[in-house]
Amino acid sequence: QDLLPETPWTQIFYNDFWGTLLTHSGSHKSYRPLCTLSFRLNHAIGGTDPWSYHLVNVLLHAAVTSLFTSFSRILFGDGYWTLLAGLLFASHPIHTEAVAGIVGRADIGACLFFLLALMCYIKHCCTRNYSERTWGWLLGTGVFATCSMLWKEQGVT
Repeated sequence: QDLLPETPWTQIFYNDFWGTLLTHSGSHKSYRPLCTLSFRLNHAIGGTDPWSYHLVNVLLHAAVTSLFTSFSRILFGDGYWTLLAGLLFASHPIHTEAVAGIVGRADIGACLFFLLALMCYIKHCCTRNYSERTWGWLLGTGVFATCSMLWKEQGVT
């Protein structure tokens, strides 16, 4: 119901993930406004054609894989271990449901913003002794962590 054009876009902030008002007793209380917004934008561009939803999930998975590989480079340095970690992450069967299932976008988006927050925090920690203006990295950490939580509740981790 939140995907339909006749529903005001501000409703995504008052409804749970499934379109039920958060104050309703039957609500799941799963507050995911950014994920719902991504579905709404997907619907506005591609309608109800499932192909466009799957394409967005695959593109998000590619972005998350790229971020994970960058994070692996911090841990393992340049070399085969970083490549292996990225390839394992990209092709691991545990990601099948999140990428192939349309509602799996909640997991992918939360992971995307979580990794962005983690990368910003690492950048802040690496530059704070050399520059006084590292507050931007810390601010980015907070913004991306908030986005992760607004994409899916598990983003709080």
